[in-house]
Amino acid sequence: MNEIYLLVGGEATRLQPLSSGIPKALLTVRGERIIDKIIKQFSNLKIFNFNLICSAKHEKFWLDYKANHNKEVNLLFENSKLDTAGYIVENLDSMPNTFYCMNGDLMLNVNLLDFINASSQCSNSLIGSYEVEDPTRYGVLEINQDDKVVQFIEKPKDKSYGNKISLGLYHLHKKDLLAIHNNLGIPCSFERQVFPMLSKADLLSTFTVNGDMLDVGTLESYISAHIIEGEENWISPNNVKISDSAIVKNSVILDNCIIEDNVTISDSIISSNSIINSGSIINKEIIRVN
Repeated sequence: MNEIYLLVGGEATRLQPLSSGIPKALLTVRGERIIDKIIKQFSNLKIFNFNLICSAKHEKFWLDYKANHNKEVNLLFENSKLDTAGYIVENLDSMPNTFYCMNGDLMLNVNLLDFINASSQCSNSLIGSYEVEDPTRYGVLEINQDDKVVQFIEKPKDKSYGNKISLGLYHLHKKDLLAIHNNLGIPCSFERQVFPMLSKADLLSTFTVNGDMLDVGTLESYISAHIIEGEENWISPNNVKISDSAIVKNSVILDNCIIEDNVTISDSIISSNSIINSGSIINKEIIRVN
């Protein structure tokens, strides 16, 4: 059984009011929860045991999810902000010898099985990476000829350190984390503490995937996640009524919405159960009427 820990404590603050009070992983994309998309993607490849590291302030949402949608997941709650690696570092003694870890709000379109196969052949911890056109916007992994991570460069000036950035997916060895454990504090960040220390100790390799990933935490990326090539919008099939005189472009309309006469909506998200009154002009906005 493969163990995977999904970091689902985050909130999509840049998607408010759509996301107000809701864990980002429980938002939907094309009518399906992000967390369900992730679980389905991994389940189609191997047998996994899914452990969700959640914020205690979202406990009600996650208990409802487990009871009514997926009884097979294990819920692990953080009572305070521990950062991305804090829960794992704090509970390292009870962690399995090897395990996967992933940001629980990512949509991956990559050769995931190749990463999983590479991780089974790697004797130390492995971080997934992918190549970007412009590395100056990111933190870059400097790699040697053996695919070991040499160091992390934050927003380099050019491509001299390469163009590989973190995928947000890792395969970790408990023995490697124990080797640096005395130097880690709580809260603890994978990006700023764990991985730089592992690379310095020569305990971190990378596997570069083909494809891309999407973090649906912004207005633009949330819309992009919904709209596939050849489509202008994504409109929920669940009880949405749009006047023939309304114009909708590059937007997402969620369940049970009413769009009245002569409305113009562009580059926007209309949350479930919203009524957009006649003559409204909505541009680059997130609307949650209720």
